[in-house]
Amino acid sequence: MRRSSATTEYLKECMGTALLELMREKPMEKITIEEMTARADVGRSTYFRYFKSKEEVLSFKICCLWKRFDEQYHIGQHAEMDAPVATRLFLEFCLSMRDIIDLLYSTGHQKCILDAYLQILSPESDENDVIKYYQSNMTAYALFGLVNAWIQRGYKETPEDMQELIRNSSVTQGDSK
Repeated sequence: MRRSSATTEYLKECMGTALLELMREKPMEKITIEEMTARADVGRSTYFRYFKSKEEVLSFKICCLWKRFDEQYHIGQHAEMDAPVATRLFLEFCLSMRDIIDLLYSTGHQKCILDAYLQILSPESDENDVIKYYQSNMTAYALFGLVNAWIQRGYKETPEDMQELIRNSSVTQGDSK
């Protein structure tokens, strides 16, 4: 009997939750698939059916958190109308999962965050739309660079401060031309 996609998504997210819990106890490299799936109460075959690596599990978990945040704040609607507002909301999302971000940074697995951003910004793979492909990648890398710098500074600025910095930066760059 086939599982519903909602059930599958839930089981995959449970693996992400379990992996994050285990990463608080020991390095990810020492966490076995058996430990992770047992903690998630999921069969090993579910992991191997959907993931190639533990990093993919983490990126998937971030994407799940993003979907819930987006459903609550409708960031996609803002992105089309007001990029600074969308960026502020995105930074609020990052702040809402600061404990996960800090864990990934402290264990050297911050690339999972970038991978999630790439999935979030280009969920459908249309290889024929080259412009859209490159734009979504540039946006993902720019956001990751922005968030990375913000994290490196210890989240000193609020998302609102960051929104204003971005707005001022855009105006300043526009004036110099």
